[in-house]
Amino acid sequence: MRVFAITVLACALGCATTQAPAPLSVSPLVAGPGEGIHVQQAVLVFDSSSSILEADDFEAQRRVYRGFVDGMPQGSYQAGAVSFGGYDRQTVPLAPFARPPLAEHASELDRLGEGTPIDRVLAEVKESLAGKSERAAVVLFSDGLPTDPVGRELETGAVLEEARALAGAYRGTVCFHTVQNGNDPAGTVFLQALAGVTPCGSYRTLTSVSDPASLTQFERQVFLGAAAPRVAGPGDADGDGVTDDRDQCPRTPLGVKADSRGCWVVPDLQFDTSSATIRPIGRQKLDEQVLPVLRKNADLRLRIDGHTDSRGSEAYNQSLSERRAQSVKDYLVGAGISADRLEVRGFGESRPIAPNDTPDNLQLNRRTELTVL
Repeated sequence: MRVFAITVLACALGCATTQAPAPLSVSPLVAGPGEGIHVQQAVLVFDSSSSILEADDFEAQRRVYRGFVDGMPQGSYQAGAVSFGGYDRQTVPLAPFARPPLAEHASELDRLGEGTPIDRVLAEVKESLAGKSERAAVVLFSDGLPTDPVGRELETGAVLEEARALAGAYRGTVCFHTVQNGNDPAGTVFLQALAGVTPCGSYRTLTSVSDPASLTQFERQVFLGAAAPRVAGPGDADGDGVTDDRDQCPRTPLGVKADSRGCWVVPDLQFDTSSATIRPIGRQKLDEQVLPVLRKNADLRLRIDGHTDSRGSEAYNQSLSERRAQSVKDYLVGAGISADRLEVRGFGESRPIAPNDTPDNLQLNRRTELTVL
């Protein structure tokens, strides 16, 4: 593990020698019966800015953060970390989970000081997750009082917009879990809003996770979920016929027909030109290929992704893709599937899977994909 761009404010905020609180004794989380790790990436974010230091809350936050690292489950997911203050960072690059570099980071956290540029840190996390997919957890320990790097007040709307951009750029679901240090009402409002950027996030206060049992329960929500049944062949963990090294959608449900990328695409889910009304053949495909899977797997949650070809303006295609995805959701809900199990997202023309140069390729890009959440 390498630590980059460290600025230590030695005694700049006072040289008090208060004794650090006793460390938490937290054992690594172990999945119970029917559970499994349901994140593929976890990024820990630690606020070491001046507002934390001035409130003398640094040691309490570091204690919980160390306990969180100790309690992370052993498994085949990626993990990374960043502590920040102003322009300075201490980082652990995203890599297959290994506790030692994260524990070293937790033990060597510095009081970095200056501002609380949470928006910039989220933009950096977005870059670290580029090209990743499925489900990511971003866990933020902070007082929730964002500023620019030198400490000038920052509109929280700009930070939330950066969080939405992060979630939108990721091919899957990003869950924001926030832990508030202190009790500033403005910090509470912001961190709750950040946790609510996507439905799977959560908000807690630092004091509510300051004992081993509560911290373990928090980590269970972050990392674990119901284990999905799989029939896996060698090199094909989800059994969709596409080997893991080529699979761009590694959690395809058992029994669905995946395309050459390993993604669940509903073929012939057709719409009239400039219309979001599903044609009869499309309804037939949903009846035959989607509804049986959802009914057989009662805990399965999906995101319906709408895509278009490149004809028409970018803004029009974005709106059209959203309306078509919503039409699919409405149809499935009308067939008895709970709306709580379904999300929609439109990508417009931004994610073609073929050049927009022939009628056949244009048809390939006019598609609806189903992403497991």
